Amino acid sequence: MTDHASSSAISADAGWFDTLARLLDTAVILAVAAAMVVTPLLLHILHPAVGIAAAFVLTAVCAWRMPQAAIVAIVLSFLCQNLVVSLLANHVRDADDFDIIRGYNFFMLVAAWAAIALQLAGTWLQRNRALDPYLKVTVAVIAVIGVYFLFGYVRTGITAIVYLRNIVTPLLLFQICLVVFSRQEVRLGQALSALAGIAILCGVIEFLFRDFWLSATNGQAFWDISGGANWATLEFDKAARETGIVATGLADTFKIDFFNSPLLAGYGIEVMRLFGPNMHAISFAYASCFFSIFSLYRGRFGLAALLAVLLVLTNAKGPLIIYILVACGWVAFRLFGARFAFISICMALLAYAALGTVIGLDIGDYHVIGLMAGVLDFPTNPIGWGIGSGGNLSPDFTTIDWSAAQGAGRTPFAVESSVAVLLHQLGIFAFAIVASYVWIAWRVMSLARITGTDLHAAAALGLMCVVANGLFQEEAYFAPLALALFLALAGMVLGAAARNGIETSWRASNS
Repeated sequence: MTDHASSSAISADAGWFDTLARLLDTAVILAVAAAMVVTPLLLHILHPAVGIAAAFVLTAVCAWRMPQAAIVAIVLSFLCQNLVVSLLANHVRDADDFDIIRGYNFFMLVAAWAAIALQLAGTWLQRNRALDPYLKVTVAVIAVIGVYFLFGYVRTGITAIVYLRNIVTPLLLFQICLVVFSRQEVRLGQALSALAGIAILCGVIEFLFRDFWLSATNGQAFWDISGGANWATLEFDKAARETGIVATGLADTFKIDFFNSPLLAGYGIEVMRLFGPNMHAISFAYASCFFSIFSLYRGRFGLAALLAVLLVLTNAKGPLIIYILVACGWVAFRLFGARFAFISICMALLAYAALGTVIGLDIGDYHVIGLMAGVLDFPTNPIGWGIGSGGNLSPDFTTIDWSAAQGAGRTPFAVESSVAVLLHQLGIFAFAIVASYVWIAWRVMSLARITGTDLHAAAALGLMCVVANGLFQEEAYFAPLALALFLALAGMVLGAAARNGIETSWRASNS
């Protein structure tokens, strides 16, 4: 009896020590990640070259020695970098300097990818062969993107660089997570939950105390540099002439009709959008969607519920539809298995695409008429115009006459749709990029069929839904908190499966 009591006490002590060790490990990872994000931005104020060098060196060293912290730092930079930039906005020199400092998260991503790629190259003969299909497919896709970047840069210059960043970010992050998780046991659940907590805290403060949030984060200075001060652009005056709505301050410009939809405009429900610590409403909605899915299907129901509320408050249709479809797909997964769930979600997404297009054309939805421009122009140039052409970031975007475009049922060139912009820029090779996303989702769902793990199924379903939502939102593929996060989770799942030998056994059973 005494021996049994002693062993129980020892087990309890061991459990406490394990819990404490995991908490300390998470605290260290978060501290390192925060330092990696903030330090280069502070050094940028001294000189941009110093800041950029620090971003590359710190991230590369961390990725080499502590890759799990590098992954968390990249996600943290996607979520909170603009908050730090906002706090430093009074020290930003001009609009060009502002664009550079907001690109630091991409510098970090490239540095981490380069360090891990060098490590992999140095041990290539000893690599885990289960990674080969994923590396071959994604490297081939990146190579095609590189060729189209060179083609597009000649024509569009800096815009090509911006779109290159947007297009390759999800693929680079997928490869990083895939390789890191295939090499060592990495547990990032608590660290990602902490980032979700940061998103909740910032969202709640912004929603309840908007004026305080804008003051505390130096928001006025950030938005003035981002869009131009009203005294210089007279945007408030232009909006008043066009819509009859008089904006008395910055906060008034955040007001939209409920879910920003013409279908709901008649109800007269006006809401004030959340922009979050990343200062972008749609991207913040995707982050809330991802973190809620990640929490829900790991059994963290309280955290998932808070994030779901935050998702609704962002008033973005696409991420909310993704959240609902993933829940429906998970029910099918639990009741009928992975194969049925994947086929069902594909059919549901096809119906969603068709219905969204028909309704969007009927009401003149900007996203749908932008999609139609990409689809209708594709036969005239199936090779594409090169990366940087078309899209919301094109200099010609501000010249679009939206009333005329609604009347024509299309915009002059592809905008407001990731798929349309890819078709415009890469022509027929856009199908290869989208197909690679779908293939990765299918592989994750095939793994879920073996493991029966809810998170694996949710990762595959979420990735498929984001891919489909790219028809109606440019942010779906190009915002770093959208497709990139879902592909990162897919990389973690597939990398861990390769390390544990599940991937190899699955292939053997299907050969």
